[in-house]
Amino acid sequence: MGSVQNSIDDISLLPFKKDLVGYRWTTFRQDLMAGLSVALLTLPQAVGYSLLAGLPLFCGLFAAIYSSLIAALFGSSRHLVVGPSNAMAVLVQSGAAQILFTYYRDLSGPEREMMALQVVTQISLLVGLLQLLVAGFKLGRLTQFVSHSVVVGYMVGTAIALFVTQLFPLLGIARPLGVSSFYETGVYLFTKLPTLHWATAIIGVGSCLCIALLRRMDRRVPAALITFVVAGTIVQLFGLNIISVEADVANGVNFIPDRVLLIKDTSSLLEVIPHFQLPLFDLGILNGTLPVAFALALVSIMESTSVAKSIAASSGQRLSVNQEIFGISLGNLLSSFLAGMPVSGSPSRSSINYNYGAQTRFAAIFSAGVVALILFFFGHLVSMIPIASLAGLLLYTASNIVNPKQFFLCIKATGSDAFVLWVTMLSCLFFSLDVAFYIGIAISVTLYLKKAAVPQLKEYEIDESGELKNIDANETGSHRPIRVIKVEGELFFGAADLFQTTLKTIAEDDTSTKVIILQLKNARDIDATACLALQQLFDYLKGSGRHLIACGLTWQIWEILSDSGIVAMLGKENLIVFDERHPHSYMQRALVLAKRLIAADEEAERKNLPPPIVIDEALPLPAET
Repeated sequence: MGSVQNSIDDISLLPFKKDLVGYRWTTFRQDLMAGLSVALLTLPQAVGYSLLAGLPLFCGLFAAIYSSLIAALFGSSRHLVVGPSNAMAVLVQSGAAQILFTYYRDLSGPEREMMALQVVTQISLLVGLLQLLVAGFKLGRLTQFVSHSVVVGYMVGTAIALFVTQLFPLLGIARPLGVSSFYETGVYLFTKLPTLHWATAIIGVGSCLCIALLRRMDRRVPAALITFVVAGTIVQLFGLNIISVEADVANGVNFIPDRVLLIKDTSSLLEVIPHFQLPLFDLGILNGTLPVAFALALVSIMESTSVAKSIAASSGQRLSVNQEIFGISLGNLLSSFLAGMPVSGSPSRSSINYNYGAQTRFAAIFSAGVVALILFFFGHLVSMIPIASLAGLLLYTASNIVNPKQFFLCIKATGSDAFVLWVTMLSCLFFSLDVAFYIGIAISVTLYLKKAAVPQLKEYEIDESGELKNIDANETGSHRPIRVIKVEGELFFGAADLFQTTLKTIAEDDTSTKVIILQLKNARDIDATACLALQQLFDYLKGSGRHLIACGLTWQIWEILSDSGIVAMLGKENLIVFDERHPHSYMQRALVLAKRLIAADEEAERKNLPPPIVIDEALPLPAET
């Protein structure tokens, strides 16, 4: 089983070779059509995510073209489309704003924008390096230990944060300066509602409703593209973007009155040809960039693998999680050299790619190429899209970040799941997004350890054949010279204290017990603390003239007890290994040994002699399983 798992987790430097074998014209045609459909959604989303992150437009576009291409080449999924995403854009914006506020508060204007771009390159570099380490050391499976409630709660909080931030461009309201929580930003927005720009608000709200209506009519229709064409045409026909400059006599300066802003009015540039440059790596701001990068790397991995697995469940493809992470890491490393945004798997674009019949990874590559061609030939038309319409698109996509079924499942499943979800979601509103993610993970791990640190100890009766039988409820408190305790669950450091205390309590409450037999066949993760607990329990029982027998020892448990010196302390005669060929023999021999120990004690008491050591001569050496 181990070799099979290793083959699945192995990383290939040429994973696309298997897609090239037998690649036919019909496959190319299906991939090209799927790529074209994905490109029509990718372009407006990439532009919108750049504005959402507060970066030049080429940051999102380069990530959607070049980073997406590299991730598709070296990933595992045939249908996953990688690029900028909602959650990544919001986290980049809040993280970069916090870093600028902390380290570069005195910068303003173009200098601040340039430094923001440099900070993002360092974040992308760290994200790529962290993901490369995860893939290289085959740690992809560790993502399973992050509770799904944390991910759902974080996505809900991100959706709310996205909704709050995009209401400003949607309604034509200026955003507040400085860094504040999304809760404070929402309060500020509410107080500024009377100052909204009606023309911008009508274009923005109308665009959002138009996209929703077109998507509801037919999901195959390029709703965003049609909406942007209509909105841009209306703005041009009615002159809603015309700049009229007036003199402010009081201040002696010129000012630009309110108008519907277009993409061309921003300082961003629509570029297709990237400029390679070394990413910033400033140790002075590493304390600020590393926590953000770690959160981005983990969110990117969780989002990408969940989307890939969801589609693979329908397509039947067998995925390699580490290969997928390897492809994403290369995409993020490339972003750092192109001043691109960090990338992640896109649920919406990947879904379209699969639904339109993509057959191989080349569909995502064709999509990146189509986006580049559209920008090269029609970039001037893209610059005429109203920013309010882009905000409307992002608001619509915000509703698709969270799966309602998963949300209500986490709410109803257990109290712990609901608690983790609500705390993570609320933390997104009152703290920065990276801190909120860490809070959710910390609470989730704490609750897991709380459950895992409670081993199951249950007492049984044993017959002459070694079979364990449940004890009658009426006889639970009765005294027996031999007591059999079956131990199940984790015995790591967090559970060892409770394990020792419980067994010691049993020994103290019942002085008639002469021998305690511990059945450890189903115990897991024994560590140094658990070994010490066994030794202390053995010493306590020995000091009161009683005995401890541990039976059902697996090879792994025996190895740990032997390496730690516990075998020598407890004595081999008191340890009985599990034999797969005779699954009940260890309990039979434990019972025989217990009776011999009791008989030897009674004989010694009669003769007033120290009890001899009874050795189980039939004790076999543990056989590795």
